[in-house]
Amino acid sequence: MRDLTKKQKTLLDKWYKENKAQIQTGRAFFDIAECDLFSYELFEELQEINDTEVLSQNINRYIQEKN
Repeated sequence: MRDLTKKQKTLLDKWYKENKAQIQTGRAFFDIAECDLFSYELFEELQEINDTEVLSQNINRYIQEKN
């Protein structure tokens, strides 16, 4: 499965709700690699649920759409 699962989206929604005030808006795109608020532990947890070759791109796109 290449898309984010419901469980992954739930974790990302929770993270976004907790951090949306601190996320830089006005950028053309969101990148987890450049976001200090996005922990490696969260990324590992998302990988354990469903690891794909495009996971980071899917996360970036999902957060960007919310932002």
